[in-house]
Amino acid sequence: MQCPQCSSTMQGIEYEGVPIQTCESCGGEFIGGAELAHVVRTRQEQFDVELKDMLAQRKPIFGVPQPQTKRLHCCPGCGEPMNVLNYGADSGIYVDRCEGCDSLWLDHQELEKIQALMERRTDEAPQQLQAIADKLELARREAAQSTADAFAGSRFAFVNALINRLLDAA
Repeated sequence: MQCPQCSSTMQGIEYEGVPIQTCESCGGEFIGGAELAHVVRTRQEQFDVELKDMLAQRKPIFGVPQPQTKRLHCCPGCGEPMNVLNYGADSGIYVDRCEGCDSLWLDHQELEKIQALMERRTDEAPQQLQAIADKLELARREAAQSTADAFAGSRFAFVNALINRLLDAA
C-alpha cells in the first residue's frame, strides 16, 4: 500500500489492538472507520502532558479552512478521492476520509491527538452536564409545556372535526 502523502510503501502494524497502515517516511497512518472507533474507546496508550495541555488550550474550530480543502489524497485502500473533514466537527484536527471504504488518512500524530482529545472530552462530560443541568431541565419543562399546549388545542379541533364528520355521514 502506497502512502497518499509521500508515496512511500506503508507498513502494517497493530495499534491498540487493531491493524493500521503506517508510513515510516512521513509518519502518516491509514485506518478504517471501525478501527478508529475502537482506538478512541481504548485507553492503553498514554499521552504526555504537553499534548494534553495543548489540546486543553484549544478553542473550538468549526469547518475546514480553505488551504486544507486544497489537499487532495486518493485513498490507499480503494483509490477513491478522499474528503477533508474537521474531526468531531470542532477539533481543528483535519483528517482525510474516504467515502468509498470509510477509511481515514491521518497525518503525523493526528491519531494520538484524536485519542487524547476524545479521552479529555469523555472525562469532562459529566462535569459539563452537571454545570448545565438546570438549563437542560428548564428547556425540557418548556418543551413539554409547549407540546402539551399545542396538543390541548389540537385535541379539541380533532374531536370537533370527528363529530362533524359523523354528523355529516348520518
